[in-house]
Amino acid sequence: MRSELVRALRGILAAVSLLSFAALFLALEARVASPTVLGGLAAVAVATLLAAAGRSGVRRLLGRGDPDPDDTAETTAEGDAWLDEAGDETPWTDRADRAGGDSGTDWPLARLEPALDDAWNRWSDAALTGGLAALGFGSLALIAVYPGGDPPLGLLLLVAFGLNGALVTLPFLFK
Repeated sequence: MRSELVRALRGILAAVSLLSFAALFLALEARVASPTVLGGLAAVAVATLLAAAGRSGVRRLLGRGDPDPDDTAETTAEGDAWLDEAGDETPWTDRADRAGGDSGTDWPLARLEPALDDAWNRWSDAALTGGLAALGFGSLALIAVYPGGDPPLGLLLLVAFGLNGALVTLPFLFK
């Protein structure tokens, strides 16, 4: 019983961490949030990541964790056997991206999935679906009570992304 509760809590915290990091990324890109809000989102995101995945999850997010043992194959500029392409047929941007031999990414949001992988479970899927649905319906409610004539485009996008994201993640609850 206690281990199931801990698993559920870790899963929910992993989903909250993912949603917090995504909200932080969107707030930074949109440049509409105050530094206090950005700091609060960052604190919630890191605290929930630490609670869900531990110090190893934070190290993986920062790019200092252990490399994935399954990701040891090197791809050279001569070609890609997985894609069954010769070097001349591989697009130049694809070759340049994969020729470095560095399998890690410089984008921290892409390192979030491996950091949360150990803590992710069915409860995470439920919390992610609920969080995206709350984002969509909350944005829809803000549009409904918006005092001006034209609501901000950002709210319309949040409705679309939130509700569509919730519908996309819904099947994972029933697998």
